[in-house]
Amino acid sequence: MTVTEPLPGSTLIEPELQSGAVPQPIEISVVLPCLNEETAVAQCIGSIQEVLDVLGRPYEIIVADNGSTDRSVHLAGAAGARVVHESVPGYGSACRAGLDAARGRFLVWGDADGTYDFSSIPDLIALLEARADIALGDRLIGEMEPGAMPWTHRRLGTPVLTGAVNVLFDAEIGDVNCGIRAITRAAYSKLDTRATGMEFASELLVKAVQHDLTIAQMPVPYRRRIGGEVKLRTFSDGWRHLRLVVSTWLTQGRRVAAPAPVVVLAGTSDVAIDLGKAEGPDADRLRL
Repeated sequence: MTVTEPLPGSTLIEPELQSGAVPQPIEISVVLPCLNEETAVAQCIGSIQEVLDVLGRPYEIIVADNGSTDRSVHLAGAAGARVVHESVPGYGSACRAGLDAARGRFLVWGDADGTYDFSSIPDLIALLEARADIALGDRLIGEMEPGAMPWTHRRLGTPVLTGAVNVLFDAEIGDVNCGIRAITRAAYSKLDTRATGMEFASELLVKAVQHDLTIAQMPVPYRRRIGGEVKLRTFSDGWRHLRLVVSTWLTQGRRVAAPAPVVVLAGTSDVAIDLGKAEGPDADRLRL
């Protein structure tokens, strides 16, 4: 894995270092896995910058490039992102390279194809600060643009994979494949993810449930991608997801830790976060 810093003059070169001021620790790292997304990557970076500039907390944007042959790397650097180069092909490889290179306390990632609305980031961070270990988007209950998700994915693939995780691991996840999510650095360090492909999305959640981590969920909008090629291969990637889920259950069982999972269901405002599934005297509720 190699790293390319932003191009001179870009917006995230940490001007406090140039002025001699003491730099603030990075609080939020946003990772964009990328493979030939020149039509959308700069727009995604700009959207993230607008949201996080308003939030007013130190952040960084990392583009985890997975061997792009178009202008994605150049455009990402020019827009102010730090570029990490991952040679091992696959969505999971790119995500892990970006997350491993991140310096923030809160790690957020989302696709670089324009399908996700990064204005969701502050709500995801709020869920982490409200005691969740992972904050997960749910496209199936969010506003979905017509044509954004094929019928086979929306009505068959995603519900089947999500159901498999929920049944085998006694979880209550709404959308196991959602590509925008956040995790605390402490939680990520516990999971030891290994998947190189799209099944990374399932692996992370399965391991989170096994380790009894708190998962918060919120509806997120989902849009049609902005140009470029769709990377998901419906049947082969679906099989890789299902094989990972079932094999993990067969070889490792439901839990690494003994207690029942605490799965949090949340909306974007004034929604009770229910920790009531936890058993015993420590079960409680809190409200954002």
